[in-house]
Amino acid sequence: MACAILGPAGTFSEEAAQLYWSDKEDYVLARSIPEIFVLLNTKQVAEALIPMENSRAGSISLTMEALEANNVYIKGEISIPVRQHLMAGKKLDLADIELLVSQPTALMQCQHFINSYLPETRKEITTSTTRAAEIVRSEERRAACIGNQLACNLYGLEMIQNNIQDEDNYTRFVHVRSGQAPKVEKEKSSIIFTLPDRPGALYHTLEIFNRRNLNLSKIESRPGKLAKGSYSFYIEVENGSNRVGIEELLKELQKRCTLVKYLGSYSSCTRGKTRQE
Repeated sequence: MACAILGPAGTFSEEAAQLYWSDKEDYVLARSIPEIFVLLNTKQVAEALIPMENSRAGSISLTMEALEANNVYIKGEISIPVRQHLMAGKKLDLADIELLVSQPTALMQCQHFINSYLPETRKEITTSTTRAAEIVRSEERRAACIGNQLACNLYGLEMIQNNIQDEDNYTRFVHVRSGQAPKVEKEKSSIIFTLPDRPGALYHTLEIFNRRNLNLSKIESRPGKLAKGSYSFYIEVENGSNRVGIEELLKELQKRCTLVKYLGSYSSCTRGKTRQE
């Protein structure tokens, strides 16, 4: 069955999917992250690759919320470096550019370059970097956009300046499937839990992981949906050489938490090397 990714064509999601699934060519291009989960829930696709966090912009709220709200689990992940380029419909010097079209995250990821070379250039916001490429291709003004190499090739644009992103910029994507997560143990496990509203609740819950000598590589709180003033916590547990004992861990968490959702245990995928079951 088909796999869903965030569209349109030429996005970093497509680049990540090509690296993660080297044997797949066709994808269902969703218009938004919520639409990806609709496709999963209605079984129009069997799996999806979804952006989860960027090293500059942080966690993607829509993804985090959907992981909690839907009957899905994480099967794998891949992190790819973000390589942003400045492109235009024709060859331009930096000093000639009068309009920069992009989407907010891309602008944020290239702040140093923009502040250094295009500080007075008018900015126009759009929904995606590929939409920006579409606009620039037919723009009569001396306009440029920010995007990846796929978009440059797809829309026949001229490369003005490559690698304009800030340093240490990468995006992590998660491979998501419908259903309940199998109780297997791999490199990393993800869990969402909510706590009762009483002093020390988080402290005593985290002590469970400390006692088992498990490292939490990520912990993030978000406003809970069930009760006013409540919070959900998303955590990632690095298994390392330890065996999590996931069944026992979940049972112990359920004694302290008002809700526990196990999102699965999975391996990471380095760029261009897929590691899946």
